[in-house]
Amino acid sequence: MKIVCNTFVGHRLLPNTLAHKGRKHVKSTLALCKHPKSGEYSIILFTNKNQNGTKYSIKNNIKQLLTKFANDGKCTVQFKIPEHDLYINSDPIPLKAFIHLFKRVIENKVSDKELTTSSLSVTAVKPKDMPVVSLTISKRSDYPSKGFPKTLEQLYINKIDRCTIDKGIFNLTRLKILDLSYNLIEKIPCELNTLPNLGELYLSHNLIGKGKSWDWIGGNLTNTLHTLDLSYNEIEFIPREIIRLPQLRSLNFNYNLLQTVTPGIGKLPNLRVFSASNNGLYTLPGSMKGMCLLSLDVSQNNFHQYDNRPAPSAGVLQVCTLKEYAARKVLGARLPYPPGSLPITVISYLDGANFCVCGKAVFDIYVQSTHNLMLSAIAESVSTSSGEKMYVPVDTLFCSLRCYRNTFRNRNQRNPIVR
Repeated sequence: MKIVCNTFVGHRLLPNTLAHKGRKHVKSTLALCKHPKSGEYSIILFTNKNQNGTKYSIKNNIKQLLTKFANDGKCTVQFKIPEHDLYINSDPIPLKAFIHLFKRVIENKVSDKELTTSSLSVTAVKPKDMPVVSLTISKRSDYPSKGFPKTLEQLYINKIDRCTIDKGIFNLTRLKILDLSYNLIEKIPCELNTLPNLGELYLSHNLIGKGKSWDWIGGNLTNTLHTLDLSYNEIEFIPREIIRLPQLRSLNFNYNLLQTVTPGIGKLPNLRVFSASNNGLYTLPGSMKGMCLLSLDVSQNNFHQYDNRPAPSAGVLQVCTLKEYAARKVLGARLPYPPGSLPITVISYLDGANFCVCGKAVFDIYVQSTHNLMLSAIAESVSTSSGEKMYVPVDTLFCSLRCYRNTFRNRNQRNPIVR
């Protein structure tokens, strides 16, 4: 039996600092085989640097087999002689089959029919026979005539003027990176959110702003998508549905037609890089005041600073309706409400929520105020063009008079955001 995997060989006789120095897994073939005459079982490790393979005996030579993370495609085999630790990283399905057979060999329960690979004739898997994990299509003639390989993890389709997304992509359950930049795509099908492992999605230089359909945001992408690039797409607004992607770490809306940023963007707890340069923004939402970004780029927009005035006194707020109280509780508890679980009007009402600086949702009853925010207060690195100032106006909503008064009281005491 042979599997294609990535391996690293650790030497237990060396100190830990040397044994794991420069640790790097390499593409390998791991063969579980049997000597045709002696009947002894062994593991042979083939790498690009060692085409002849390294042979490890199995009988009374296995110190430990660690399979705790087999579901993640990882396991470790510890040999007695030589004192090597073989770290294996592979696709979970073939790896589990390999582990199952390996355990049967150790327990001497394997039959002759189960393992027929000879240790004298076994060879490494040829590169052409290895599963395809990355595919780049830069011209129409590159398109696979028999469909996409099911083993794809990275797919790049660029500069071929596609207007739609191939439905075959939605069957690629291992896909982690999808790059469809430089095409003519206007609408993203909802089936995109069925991909279970998609982590990076690049859609720059398309026409998604014309389609104005954001139903694809959600589904499995809620738990997996961490990078989203929608630059150069003629998008007029950041969709409210973006808050359905709490795992987002990088969000790019450069070179669009934005005038406002959805208030819910401050509810993305893992967002670290946000870019919205070269748009028409004139204000940012107050929910961004609580963000901790590594990089922020809102240069080349239409910001105009407000005068530094004393905080105006707020009147008496009306009592919220039961509908608004219930909606606040639903969003505050992060309860899911997939399509079909609630009436369409209720889902639309929940999606239309704004957010207070404290993170609570607001709908109809709130206090509103606009003041200046120092960008360095929410980001370690701020990109600005020549002549631009480091502070921009923020349109802030407050869920209660307490939040409103506390914010302006702290502003007067510490003066961290208004200059």
